[in-house]
Amino acid sequence: MAQVRSREKPATPAASGAGREVAAEQAGGGAALNLIRRAPALSAIVVMALVGLGASIYLTVVHYDTKVSLVCTSGGLINCGNVTTSAYSFVPFTTIPVTIPGMLWFVVSGALALVGLRSIWQGRPEPARLRLAQVIWSLAGLLFVIYLIYCEIVLVHNICEWCTGVHILTFATFILAFYRLQRDGEEAAPLAMQAAPQTPTARPARQLARSRHARRIASGSRSGR
Repeated sequence: MAQVRSREKPATPAASGAGREVAAEQAGGGAALNLIRRAPALSAIVVMALVGLGASIYLTVVHYDTKVSLVCTSGGLINCGNVTTSAYSFVPFTTIPVTIPGMLWFVVSGALALVGLRSIWQGRPEPARLRLAQVIWSLAGLLFVIYLIYCEIVLVHNICEWCTGVHILTFATFILAFYRLQRDGEEAAPLAMQAAPQTPTARPARQLARSRHARRIASGSRSGR
């Protein structure tokens, strides 16, 4: 019977290039997930900064553009309209809405966290005073949030859902920044150090004794000959 031999076609450059791209994407995705696992607090701060920035941008647009409606409850204690249009929705002694410094705060908060993530990604230690800077910056935001909450409850007698969400993000950022400061020096090594091959450890004493005993037997047999 005639045997039919199948011949595999050599991979074309395009196919091999696509394979390398897929492998690179998979490797990059794995490294990104590993980075998130290695620095969950920094990753969470970046995510919260993005969410808070989005909310601040939306409230700023609503403030300046009357055609954009504010999606929020408008009856009872929760009334975003009363809060966002009150005299306390501006930076004291200015006509700047508080949402603009809010945007700036979230941008800086996310940037500080990205500095730490970049250091871990590149296998370098974090900047010496990064964690302290995060705590100071988040504390400044938290103090301003406390002032805004006082204005809402005591002066305006209404609560804004969007504002409350931003307040929660600010408080959570402070908690994570303070937690990282307390654990300074206790976190795991950077990714490059983790990926570095480990040096072989010393062999157990029993294994060394066996090898010595085998060498003695071999030398004795040679001398007996």
